[in-house]
Amino acid sequence: MRFIPLSGGELNSEAKASLAVRLKEGHTIGPVTVADDFLFVKKGIRTYYIAYSDAQKIFRRVRRLHANICCGDGDIEVEYLVIQADDRELMEVTLPGRKAAQMLMNELKEKAPALDTAAPVRADDKDTEDGEDA
Repeated sequence: MRFIPLSGGELNSEAKASLAVRLKEGHTIGPVTVADDFLFVKKGIRTYYIAYSDAQKIFRRVRRLHANICCGDGDIEVEYLVIQADDRELMEVTLPGRKAAQMLMNELKEKAPALDTAAPVRADDKDTEDGEDA
């Protein structure tokens, strides 16, 4: 298995073996595995990982996508997990659905309580929080 660190760095064979064990012990939800010290993301034959201590923020993002369906128009909500470190987004991972995203966030809060999991405030939400009318 090929492990690729999201935060940079090189791995020796002993570290790869340790990561493989932690990956197997973790709980997998979609392409994401939550372990005790690491978050793993599987993409193809590669497995990306980041230690919770290296991550600045891991949060959930929901996007509405417009869809033309056979019987009319509609919006589909797509759930993402965003991994942020060093004031930049390292990865955005598509999740299988709302229930999976909620389970993943609950597990992250349990495994890494010090990790910031709050989504950033959008610019249009800041106006209403300051008491201004939109």
